Amino acid sequence: MTRMRLGRQEPNGISASMYGLVDRGLTRRPRVAKVIRGTVEFRFEEPYAAIRVTFGDDEVVVEDVPRGRKADLVIKGSLPDVVQLAAAPMVGAVASMARGKVKIEGSPLLARRLLKLLEI
Repeated sequence: MTRMRLGRQEPNGISASMYGLVDRGLTRRPRVAKVIRGTVEFRFEEPYAAIRVTFGDDEVVVEDVPRGRKADLVIKGSLPDVVQLAAAPMVGAVASMARGKVKIEGSPLLARRLLKLLEI
């Protein structure tokens, strides 16, 4: 089983909330979690710290980070739109991206796996 750890937290950070979503996904979809590797960064229009989720071989780390760090996948949008994307079934997530509310840059494979992991 993959371990989870909550890393650095900033005063304007919300990584603890994302930790809950990722933890739920790891519990419900361990096979998906097993194949995810890479770094995902969530950036918000509001003045929250960016959230970095690092999927390693044995551990997943969720933490607040300064904006603009290098990541394999970057998801940008308003907090409500990013949360809705993360919690939506895959079809809803694609519709949200198509409407331009959320921007995704980087690995399409990592994006699909992440959305499957977080899907409610």
